Amino acid sequence: MDRMSKSDLIAALIKKENLTEKLATEIVNLVFDGFTNALKSGGRIEIRGFGSFSVWNI
Repeated sequence: MDRMSKSDLIAALIKKENLTEKLATEIVNLVFDGFTNALKSGGRIEIRGFGSFSVWNI
């Protein structure tokens, strides 16, 4: 199975959208921070065609 790291995602964004490394990194961090904050506040994340995520307390 292929895996994509955060740095791979940044590199793909740089190549596809012709962004600077700094801007691509800021965008990826903004998205991941949004995911983290949503989950921390009890929210749920849904990425259509991929999956959904939520935190469960057992």
